[in-house]
Amino acid sequence: MRDQFSAELLKARSGGALPALLLIALLLAGVGQLGAVYAESGLADPDTAAATSHRVLTMAGSCALFASLFGALVVTGEFRSGAIGRTVLHAPGRSAVVAAKLGTATAAGLLFGVLAVAEAAAVGGFALSARGSALVLDARGWGIAAAAVAVCALGGLWGAAVGWLARHQLAAVVGLMVWGTAGQLVVLGQLPGLGRFLPEGAQYALLGDRLTFPEALSAPVGGLLLVVWCGAAALVGRALFLRWDV
Repeated sequence: MRDQFSAELLKARSGGALPALLLIALLLAGVGQLGAVYAESGLADPDTAAATSHRVLTMAGSCALFASLFGALVVTGEFRSGAIGRTVLHAPGRSAVVAAKLGTATAAGLLFGVLAVAEAAAVGGFALSARGSALVLDARGWGIAAAAVAVCALGGLWGAAVGWLARHQLAAVVGLMVWGTAGQLVVLGQLPGLGRFLPEGAQYALLGDRLTFPEALSAPVGGLLLVVWCGAAALVGRALFLRWDV
């Protein structure tokens, strides 16, 4: 199993998808963070500075979408190229292939999260300093940072699980992008009672982002809900893969 996981990590690092998605994710998050700081007034007030700092750190969680896209690519790339048959042939078993790819996607999501939080601190600190204030890293700020890392790690896992369910690369990627942008806005905006139990609503809950989604559940419930969604999708994807011909 260790060799299988190492092989999947090597595959993930060898292509250009990981650095490309990381760069896009960090650039978009950075633009949003700069906007959040420069749109705020009264930063001399400690409470306003703290609230803005928390908002900047929360935006690191937006990189979860790109982590999920990479997770989907980790799985569907081999279906697209036809290499999945060779992977299964040289693996201890199909379950080992599923576990290794899910683990690789989660590790990649963790990388997205750590870099996103580091960038949020750097960009937020620079922007706030330029406006005569400073980034506030209090207990709530550290909690948001940890939640953003967790959201991105689970985002990678979620993307890989969706990849096992879809198998088709274009369908998985487009589905994640459409749902992660327009789809969730429609559901969370029009049906918040339902949206709060969906993965995106659970992400807002874990981040404690009630400014964007006031109907969000509590953070512990949101985190548990995210784990349940990812676990359920992964189990269904594994069950289907064990039956499919490759």
